[in-house]
Amino acid sequence: MNTAVSDVVILCGGLGTRLKPFVSDRPKPMALIHGQPFLDLLVEQIVSQGFRRIVFCTGHQGEQIAEYVGRRTDIDALISRERTSLGTAGALRACRHRLHSQTVLVLNGDSFCPIDLVSLLVVHRRRNAAATAAVVPGDGRSDGGAIVLDVDHRITSFHEKTGGAYLNAGIYAVERPVLHQIPEHLPCSLEYDVFPALVGRGLYASVHHVPLHDIGTPARLEAFRTWMAVSKGASDEKRVSC
Repeated sequence: MNTAVSDVVILCGGLGTRLKPFVSDRPKPMALIHGQPFLDLLVEQIVSQGFRRIVFCTGHQGEQIAEYVGRRTDIDALISRERTSLGTAGALRACRHRLHSQTVLVLNGDSFCPIDLVSLLVVHRRRNAAATAAVVPGDGRSDGGAIVLDVDHRITSFHEKTGGAYLNAGIYAVERPVLHQIPEHLPCSLEYDVFPALVGRGLYASVHHVPLHDIGTPARLEAFRTWMAVSKGASDEKRVSC
């Protein structure tokens, strides 16, 4: 599959209210993880899998993200700046004129889930889906969006912040026609508005057995920093032993 033809959108426009005053001088995706912006990890995940064309949907303190993007030479980057908060779906609709591909990969800018993005696209296209959400096993967590699947991995229920057998990983493959169904110039959420309305109309899940982290609160940010430190230590130890 030629992944280069698929545009990627990173949603970076959140206010990060729950992180203040711990991260007050920068937008949430620019929170530092051992000296490295969190956004860097997402871009590295994307680029390492063959994607280059990335639209960054920015809002609060978005000039910092624009400055960061301007320093990268390994991506074809575009900025879509929202002047007022549009929500995850509103931001996606607002950037639609910058998109070239029929299928768009969408990533939340405050969560990290190391899935195989190409595998997500393969599953999405094989099912001829309108939208496909990457999900991970819930494992008893109640801090994420609960997703219920049928035997064919069609999503039958999509509820945010309730926990369940599967959790929303914050990564989606979406067809262009879905973007045109999003109300224009109005705040709108993918998770609360768009995807629940797509249940029974081509909304599928792609299951991935990998960790899911978000940095939406000080406790989760610190937990992710700890996880990254442990992961890096294990990786360094493996290289030394080889």
